Amino acid sequence: MRRTGYLHLYGLNLVFDRVGRGPGVLLLAEEARAWPEDLPEGYTFYLLDLPGYGRTGGPRMAPEELAEYVVGFLVMLNLGSPPILVRGVGKAVGEVLRERGYRVFSGEHLEKGLQSAKDVG
Repeated sequence: MRRTGYLHLYGLNLVFDRVGRGPGVLLLAEEARAWPEDLPEGYTFYLLDLPGYGRTGGPRMAPEELAEYVVGFLVMLNLGSPPILVRGVGKAVGEVLRERGYRVFSGEHLEKGLQSAKDVG
């Protein structure tokens, strides 16, 4: 079951969904609904609506600015550096995050992306 959460960060109310139990994984696209309803068991998935998309307000931003919100989100929820699976707009943000040392993987095929994250450890 998806649970919706809210986080006030840098003047915006970020909206996100949380699904499952287990090690944390961030699923990053423009909005949470870009990911399937049925997610594999064994993980806690965090699905963030980026600023300017979905249920999160604010203007559209450059990937570098969106990356700041993602990093703030990870810090505020004390998630450390979980694997980040990306698709859609999340790909451009993922490139910025990868340059900053985060573990970013393609989420086009969710199961394959999760396996890649496990293999890298």
